[in-house]
Amino acid sequence: MCFVIAVAMLVWAIGASAVEARAAEVSDELKSAIVAKCDNVKENLVTLQHNDSRTRVYLGRKYEEILMNYVTPLNVALVGKSLSTIGIIDNQNNLVAARDNFVVDYIEYQKGLEELVNMDCKKEPGKFYDKLVIVRAKRKIVADDVTKMRRLTMENGELVKELKEEL
Repeated sequence: MCFVIAVAMLVWAIGASAVEARAAEVSDELKSAIVAKCDNVKENLVTLQHNDSRTRVYLGRKYEEILMNYVTPLNVALVGKSLSTIGIIDNQNNLVAARDNFVVDYIEYQKGLEELVNMDCKKEPGKFYDKLVIVRAKRKIVADDVTKMRRLTMENGELVKELKEEL
């Protein structure tokens, strides 16, 4: 887990220096549009921030509930009965790893979004735009994490059905 965080910090630092180089490349027309709509954009970002936070709490609770109430007890029961179910165990391990990735990726996204909300888009529209691009990419990663967790959860349900039929 510490390794993942260290790599994420490195990527974040590299991305930040690349933003400084790209800010000069943002067109004057885009900069003017950002300045003109700055207050509206920031208001929308704050709304997005609150909505994403509520969604993360909901998803976090649901996946934690799935892991604690279903996955872990099933693993304990399978081990206790010496049942060889590598497919289920692999799936469940992948689900735990996907949830851990989601947590790390969401924290990175939320930090980036917080920085974006706190930026002065009227004074530095180029940097604001570049940061927006980075935050969008981080949000996409979080969305992909959620998709992966959903897929793994569905697969787990199917594997449990198969196991039930075998027993």
